[in-house]
Amino acid sequence: MRHFPRHHVACWLLLLGCNAAYAQSNVAMYGVLDTFVTHIHADGLPSVTRLDTSSLLASRIGFRGREDLGGGASANFTLEIGLNGDDGTAPDANRFANRQAWVGLAGRVGEIRLGRQNTPQFVMNGKYDAFTSGTQASGWNNFLGAPPRADNAVGLFSEFHGVKVQALLARGATGGAAPLDERAANRNTHVAAEYAKDDVYLGANWQAVRTVALNATAKRTTVGASYRLNGAWTVYGSAGAERRTDGALNTRIAQVSAQYRFHPQASLSIGWAGLRDRVSGAGHGDASQLGLMGRYFLSTRTTLYGTLSRLAQQELRNSFFLSGAAVVSPGAQVRSPLPGGDIRGMQAGILHTF
Repeated sequence: MRHFPRHHVACWLLLLGCNAAYAQSNVAMYGVLDTFVTHIHADGLPSVTRLDTSSLLASRIGFRGREDLGGGASANFTLEIGLNGDDGTAPDANRFANRQAWVGLAGRVGEIRLGRQNTPQFVMNGKYDAFTSGTQASGWNNFLGAPPRADNAVGLFSEFHGVKVQALLARGATGGAAPLDERAANRNTHVAAEYAKDDVYLGANWQAVRTVALNATAKRTTVGASYRLNGAWTVYGSAGAERRTDGALNTRIAQVSAQYRFHPQASLSIGWAGLRDRVSGAGHGDASQLGLMGRYFLSTRTTLYGTLSRLAQQELRNSFFLSGAAVVSPGAQVRSPLPGGDIRGMQAGILHTF
């Protein structure tokens, strides 16, 4: 990429200490199919019953590979193609490999990746709440506006004294937006740190996403933690702030949730999330959500799940909908047309990985 300081990238390539000696390479194919039935009622609209896809996890086909270069170094890649399990279509009309498409080098001090990548916030979201930031029940997922992926990205990864750190620098579109010219496109900076030991997880993320079309920068900061109380209970908590330099966005988000594993094959999750809007006017207002999810693991690869959700909007807010890991179909985005309209939903789905 032309817009990153060349000496920074060169230094990382040298630090990786790659050895040209060939040792071993392998490629693995994997995938996810997640399809569910949902019934949603939004105030001011008739109830909607649908078959949809990608709620607990996003449906996809992926390829990942690793070549051992010797001396502790390796070459790695990931190529992920999203799909809609309900009708077999592609969720992104702009890209073939819409989820990830990167190649990288790893060594003793860390890894560098080049290409379309998941943002640190997207990866950490799944560790922040009891719903793994998926399904309609996750208020954290429904309220947080952080982009899941970035085009034309340079990702740097390392670990110091048990703390994993990541930086992502990108120029281009985020999420599923149409690709943009790098020379005049969005600028993205993401920095994250994680710590996990025994029953404790801690994470923090900061990002700044400059959108040229809006002539504004969205800045987001989040922190999250989880703690396993015993063999059955795990509690989660997270908080975040979002604001935009043009004043159109200024919110605070918090969530608390818990998962109870009452059987080796079954669990129950419950949680609350709240959003405080500091901007007034049309389309603005506070919101909160209660969610409940049950999961039953038929096997290591097949899971049944069901959720109940109630999303309450206040003042003039009517922008939210019950989402999921990757609900992109316009018909699945059921919003209330009424300012302050509530949304209630239930779903039952099957998830299979291979």
